Amino acid sequence: MSKHWLDGIKALWSYRRTIKYLLKRRGIKAVYNFLFIKSFVLAGGEGTANWLGRFAGPVFKLFPPLKASLLSYPFAIEIEVTNQCNKRCIICEHTYWNEESRNLSFEDFQKIIKQFPRLKWANLTGEGDAFLNKDYLKMVQYLKSKNISVFLVDSFDLIDGNIAERLIRIGVDGIWISMDGATRETYEKIKVGCNFEKSLSNIKKLIELKKKMNSPLPELCFRYVITTRNLHEMPRFIELVHSLGGRDSLGDGSKIEFAGLLAFEGIEHLFVSRVPEEIQQATLRKAKELDVEISFAHPAHRRELPPMKHCAAWAEPYIMMGGYVLPCCAVLMSNKRPFLRRYSFGNILKEPFKEIWYSKRYKEFRKAVCRNKGKVPILCKGCRAYNTLDRERKYGVTESI
Repeated sequence: MSKHWLDGIKALWSYRRTIKYLLKRRGIKAVYNFLFIKSFVLAGGEGTANWLGRFAGPVFKLFPPLKASLLSYPFAIEIEVTNQCNKRCIICEHTYWNEESRNLSFEDFQKIIKQFPRLKWANLTGEGDAFLNKDYLKMVQYLKSKNISVFLVDSFDLIDGNIAERLIRIGVDGIWISMDGATRETYEKIKVGCNFEKSLSNIKKLIELKKKMNSPLPELCFRYVITTRNLHEMPRFIELVHSLGGRDSLGDGSKIEFAGLLAFEGIEHLFVSRVPEEIQQATLRKAKELDVEISFAHPAHRRELPPMKHCAAWAEPYIMMGGYVLPCCAVLMSNKRPFLRRYSFGNILKEPFKEIWYSKRYKEFRKAVCRNKGKVPILCKGCRAYNTLDRERKYGVTESI
């Protein structure tokens, strides 16, 4: 038996508590959905811990028609529900842009969802604070009524005890917590307008409510964007997360992702070209010592990333504010909103998604991503999830797809 299969079986066993809970509270269909997204949803950064995703590669090799069927039409999407934010985080493009503040209406949200009959997973966040959209919890409830797994990204600045209890009762599956410091001083210098103690208190309150309500969900994961301001606190951040109670409290798929900064004009001085070896090793040692799962996603390590042809993130489109369709969430966070609108594949609020998905340009894009050679589509240039660098240097970049 290959290591992939053994890892998958081990991962399945680690989720036994969640599976038992889902079977008892939501039924066999919910268990199937859970195992499906853990196996095949590829947006590990925003969605699942993706441990069972190790099954996907061997399964696709054994049954090629399955891959063609699964990826023929999206079953996972990400939707920007607002671009409003009342914070001034120094690493976020939102702080530096001149975009009009907007919310996605519930009516437009329904219009989008109805165009994805196979939908099993959705991330409802975007470049803003989702809870500033008055219809946000209504949107989450709408998805859960259709047995769709829901994940979100948040700083926990607004998730008080009341909202936390509602999220648990509604059945939110996972939350990625944006937390870029292990101490108040570092955190509040980066996330300007956020309160370290308040966010930590809100996280602890949700954990307390999960225990009280005997729920392993939502799964809590953490994203820590590496900068010159917080590099030194990476090992300490692992200690902070561990102090919250480990997987028993955070969830079976809990992990920390240390992500590299996608630098743009004005914040280049915050970019870390490569994490020093001593900090990397100290971080890895601390994670092993405390049994905390971690991963690294850093644009400076592009040659160490999987080859571009392995990418299937294009199967999980991102719906930007205003209805613009992008291939995935990885193209965001680099302060290029006009660029993204210009090169989007269409507007889901103005034309059917099916027509956009099967358009000549979108089909050519998907073929280009999966090839070994040829020019790199401009939306993929500089990807921090897959190695596009070799093809960029050898073949260049194309704007036509």
